[in-house]
Amino acid sequence: KLQFLYLIGQVGVRPITPYPMLVGEEIAAGWCLMATWRCTPAEAAGLWAVLAFYTLVFLTTVAHSVRQGANGTAARDEAATQRLTNDEVGDLATALLLLGYFAVLVAGCLLWAAAGVQYVHPVQCAPVQLAGAALLVVCMALFVSAHVNMGANWSPEPEQKLKHELVTHGVFRWARHPIYAVFLWGAVGTLLATLNWLFAVCVFGSVLVVFRRIRTEERILTSLFGERYAAYRSRVSALGPPWCCLGFDGSDNYAAVS
Repeated sequence: KLQFLYLIGQVGVRPITPYPMLVGEEIAAGWCLMATWRCTPAEAAGLWAVLAFYTLVFLTTVAHSVRQGANGTAARDEAATQRLTNDEVGDLATALLLLGYFAVLVAGCLLWAAAGVQYVHPVQCAPVQLAGAALLVVCMALFVSAHVNMGANWSPEPEQKLKHELVTHGVFRWARHPIYAVFLWGAVGTLLATLNWLFAVCVFGSVLVVFRRIRTEERILTSLFGERYAAYRSRVSALGPPWCCLGFDGSDNYAAVS
């Protein structure tokens, strides 16, 4: 009887977590890459999903570049590329954007180093972080799909290739610039998976810089494909739903440069 009462007492004093044991209880800090104040399975899943996503982005980009060089499909029309990508105002705006981005980034890093990780990652929420990790897994699949769909038409920077085709199949049925859409969703996933505003600043700042390329790419595609691209643009949003509100779908914003 005394042993039974002892066991009941042990159960009674056990802390109750708001999530199941597998996602809410603390585990070894190494699983969270030493980037949090309390390591849980949900926290670890979020951080590893972020690392996996950006590692995949880097490796896929490098592999596609190497393959294009080996296959001879990286050649571009230098004269047309120079004419269509010359945008001094855009370069200045990008430089100012980068300056502000790095200022906030440095301030956040100093705050983390001086005051601790809780100042940049104040809360944990297992359902939100697991949802962010799942979103990043979807982003990985979409990123690879976009590269496969583009094939020889992909390039690491805005340019007009010697052999350029208009791609409208696969993930391009839902977004004219699906890789950039993936970057945006990946930034959202990173914020949700980590609940760390400094990580969010890192990735959202990079996304804003990448978005500066959309205008240039639209000029190139309009110059190459004319009415075909205008018809495609009228059907499909630049970044897909629900990002049509970001201002990249105005038909008068991408006139070809003559």
